[in-house]
Amino acid sequence: MLQWMSKTGNNYKKAAAMAGLCFAAVFCLYLAFGQPISVLAQTGSSTAVNTITANDLGLSYAADTGLASTDIRSIIANIIRVALGLLGIVVLVLMIYAGFLWMTAAGNEEQIEKAKKILKNAVIGLAIILMAYAIVAFVIKMLGIGEGAGSGEVVATSDTQNLSGSGALGRIIKDHYPARGQRDVPRNTKIVVTFFHPIQLESLVTDTNGNGILGDCLSPVNNWSIDCDQLNLSNDYINISQIVPTTTVSGTVSYVPISGAALIATETVDPTTQVAGIYTIAIRPLDYLGNEITDTQYQVHLGNNIKRDDPDLGNPAIFSNSQGSKYYEWMFTCGTELDLTPPHVTDVFPGDGVTEYKNSVVQINFNEAMDPIGLQGVFATDSNGYYYLKNGFIYMKNDESTMPLGAFNLVNSYRTLEFTPSTPCGVNACGGTVYCMPVCDAEGASCSVDDYEFLVKAAVTISDSSFESQPFTGAADMCGNALDGDDDGTVENAGAISTSLSEGENPNNYWWNFKLKDEMDLVPPIVSQVVPGPEASWIDAEQEMAMWFDKRMRVEPMYYIDLQESPTPQERCDCYSRDGSNNCVKLSSGCILDLIWKVPFVTFNSNAPITKTKLNHGLFLQGLPQGYIPYISSGVEDAHFNCLYPGQGPLEGADYNTDKLSGYCDKNPDNCCIQDGTQVLCCNGVPALNNDATCIDSLKMPIE
Repeated sequence: MLQWMSKTGNNYKKAAAMAGLCFAAVFCLYLAFGQPISVLAQTGSSTAVNTITANDLGLSYAADTGLASTDIRSIIANIIRVALGLLGIVVLVLMIYAGFLWMTAAGNEEQIEKAKKILKNAVIGLAIILMAYAIVAFVIKMLGIGEGAGSGEVVATSDTQNLSGSGALGRIIKDHYPARGQRDVPRNTKIVVTFFHPIQLESLVTDTNGNGILGDCLSPVNNWSIDCDQLNLSNDYINISQIVPTTTVSGTVSYVPISGAALIATETVDPTTQVAGIYTIAIRPLDYLGNEITDTQYQVHLGNNIKRDDPDLGNPAIFSNSQGSKYYEWMFTCGTELDLTPPHVTDVFPGDGVTEYKNSVVQINFNEAMDPIGLQGVFATDSNGYYYLKNGFIYMKNDESTMPLGAFNLVNSYRTLEFTPSTPCGVNACGGTVYCMPVCDAEGASCSVDDYEFLVKAAVTISDSSFESQPFTGAADMCGNALDGDDDGTVENAGAISTSLSEGENPNNYWWNFKLKDEMDLVPPIVSQVVPGPEASWIDAEQEMAMWFDKRMRVEPMYYIDLQESPTPQERCDCYSRDGSNNCVKLSSGCILDLIWKVPFVTFNSNAPITKTKLNHGLFLQGLPQGYIPYISSGVEDAHFNCLYPGQGPLEGADYNTDKLSGYCDKNPDNCCIQDGTQVLCCNGVPALNNDATCIDSLKMPIE
């Protein structure tokens, strides 16, 4: 387990001194060229449009006469801003001129005194401008124009939503596609959501095709609105809406629901809890999203009436225990194009022709997000002795071993298909269970190494000239393009497999084989590098947050990597800072519970056993003394179920470069925090005897 801390904010002496030297010039430039004062304030509202209407301001009448419909209060505020900006430029010019006189005085006392006098007058002028700016800001705020105004409730963006308890994205929403804020999303995409808990489908979908099964399609699919069960569009359950700017008041929008959508789901088994159920749903809009001319923004809203499939707890609403909002929503932007390009396999583990240990997961990595329907589930046995998934999208064969128990799940933003075996075979260094694939355990087997063959069946294409596939006939991407097994860009559909895996060794199916030996790898992984490094400060809002491991890792546990904020969002609301009397000072612009969202994105090095996990995240706060504490627990495991223990990682402050990348931890004491039998973990790059909770408490930033 490893914890480290990075900071944003302005509470460091050296940085404060530099900021003091530059403040006057920067402020003057801001007054001159800064952003116009916002007409609307952002709050934590979910979907409401600004409560101040165009008629309230008389703007609709102006629009009808062809006159400008800009709020007169905003015009006045901008005029004042420009005037103050011009004065700021004058002050800046005077300071530069005084500095020039002083630097070129060459001992001339009269010229130095003149420069001092100009600087003094410029500082006085700056003070007057600052006071004027403060008065203006206060007045326009009271008028409901400036940021933090009391009136004017607007739509919450993805950056202001309260995500507390909402996903890995907290502990409710595990993953979804498209991603938050994703741009250039193809118009023919599906929308997919994966939950941490199994959900009920009864209230989400109508049995449109009348076969008594919820969340399925008849085969073949000729009409998505008839052959497939339909999503019940509602804010209480799931709603998908186009975001349309209004033409009355600038900055307001309306929400137009899509015409309809099919909902498809299949059952799988959670590899952590071993509980079977519906975890992933795929939504296929009946019409293409967006248009061919301009980009189009959409919002997906998940309501609190979605129920967990948990009879023991009374099937509660999925957000019932959330400390934050009782909904989850995100936005993405569709481009103007359709996606007609096929996906392909980029990497597999175990590798083709490689001999691996039996305590291995199986991973298939794709170059883009894949449709999960048909790719998830458990193996069954057919009459030919092959093991296959229920829909026949994956086939597997071994020679002298029994059928592997476990499940396939699509993880890593739907780019990694990971089979996690569920047969216990040992214990790792943390006391956790190690699971194994069967090796030479069939009746009459006399071997120590067995051959495994895997095949991913490509979807059947509708023609020989297009990768567009017939729905649910094999592996396809989110836009329905069939798998291109040999990655040659040529449609060579292999069709179904009948009697032999060798018939599937043709394009566009993907086939490979490997060997498993009756031995186990029990060497624990370490964290070799992190960014930002321990105690990195002044990180950017979009600073990459990533960690490198020295072994091939499982993807599933990466969703449990934690990221804590200090102060917490609630502490930031209750007491942003303290005054001279040690009383709490709250933010003047109000408070938003903006717990940062995060979701892992894992990449593998095919030429070396190295794994990089990048945590895609919301914007880090800027201009506030704020700390972030990443926490990689011992639940993070390599591809052989070995836990991250001892908690080895880069030492504090080791060899930072300009990108705040930590020094490389190679098990050398000079670079790495190493377990030596007396230390129990690494706390911010320092060996420590204390436990996890004590370590994290020690890293939290006090509200000073």
